[in-house]
Amino acid sequence: MHIQIRIIQIILQSIQYRNKELLLDLIKAELISSSGYLTELAMMVNPKKYPSIQKLFSRVKFDYVAIQIEIILMILMFFKIDKISVSIDDTIVYRSRDKKVPNGHKQFDHANKANRSSFVFGQKLLAFGLIIEIGDKSITLPLFIYLVKPQKNLISTTTAILKKIKQVIDKRGLSIEVEILTDSWFARARLILRAKHQYGFSTITMARKDLAIHKLPPARRKGAKGRPKIKGKRIKPKPEDLKKSRTLNIYGREVKVKYKEAIGKARFLKYETVKAVWVFFEDSKSMRLIISTNEKLSGEEIIKRYAKRWDIEPMFNELKNRFRFKDIMMHTQQSYYQFLYFKLWCFIILKLSSIQFKQTIIDYIKDYLPWRVHYKKGVIITAGSTQLALRRVFATLHIGLFFPKVDKKIDETYVNNEFLGFGLDGGYEMTG
Repeated sequence: MHIQIRIIQIILQSIQYRNKELLLDLIKAELISSSGYLTELAMMVNPKKYPSIQKLFSRVKFDYVAIQIEIILMILMFFKIDKISVSIDDTIVYRSRDKKVPNGHKQFDHANKANRSSFVFGQKLLAFGLIIEIGDKSITLPLFIYLVKPQKNLISTTTAILKKIKQVIDKRGLSIEVEILTDSWFARARLILRAKHQYGFSTITMARKDLAIHKLPPARRKGAKGRPKIKGKRIKPKPEDLKKSRTLNIYGREVKVKYKEAIGKARFLKYETVKAVWVFFEDSKSMRLIISTNEKLSGEEIIKRYAKRWDIEPMFNELKNRFRFKDIMMHTQQSYYQFLYFKLWCFIILKLSSIQFKQTIIDYIKDYLPWRVHYKKGVIITAGSTQLALRRVFATLHIGLFFPKVDKKIDETYVNNEFLGFGLDGGYEMTG
């Protein structure tokens, strides 16, 4: 059975709503459209069913976190994944002050955009992006998205969610290696040390380049008096000390980097042993510092792994613009989260479909969207192009595939995946 069908099955079976066919129609409408408002989605399905659709997200309560966990675990087991990377970052969804939105407040925008004020009104989202390798392709799926309350400490919230991830892994008895990727804002001792010692997660993070990194303490002489030293001399590399040079394929392009690596003690981590890599990019004006709690990794591997953290930024772009998070107009936190995670599930289905139907989407883009073909990078598959190319595929989903006894008149061919378009052999006759 295809992964998309299994995800939809989890959604239909987990949400206690009698009209399963209407719920499936909502999923199909979200998969093939770019509607942000619930009203737009209802108009696509059936305008007469708007009261029932509005009731689904405002009155019917379902455990969206439990459903999300089941979907993610099913994906990990389906593809037999034993190692994941979790990219952590926050973003702001700009909103109007006149509209009542959950946890909307005035806050500092550290993006420093030239056309915006330093303080903006909006909703802050703390996102955990799940980076997994499927075959030769790496994709980023939304793991958790948390709506940050005003004056809420992000580090405390982040550690609480990491604890939840650890509890789920232990409860299910999974053997999964977890690696945390963060920018310099999340480089805090409370977060990194707890992730390593309590949860068993390794961390690769950008840090301030002026942080004190010391050499390992010298070996203690036998019979020496006094306390043993916990650190050696401080390491202060200059740009000319970065001797190693590589050309790496990171951030979606070829980048020439110079770097220096060393195992040392980080003072801001209470002298925890780390692998420090000082990096100088060819198009950068200053040196950067990347720290890994796994000191066995090479400097080149640390740079490559940290570059994956950037994959969460395109995910933000697709969710905020293509799936129009800025247009979610739910007045209560429960209904807001339910509609937001409903969109996340559809986004996950699209991202997984972009792998299964990769050649189909590429052929569609070349024929119908030639301006999307980059002269160097070639075809870059996004959630938007997947929606366009597979519109007819998702439209063939039928309730009889999930609940065969609901409609007794349904023909047996509906149960066959080939009829539903999920058996495409690479052509896109059904997708145009």
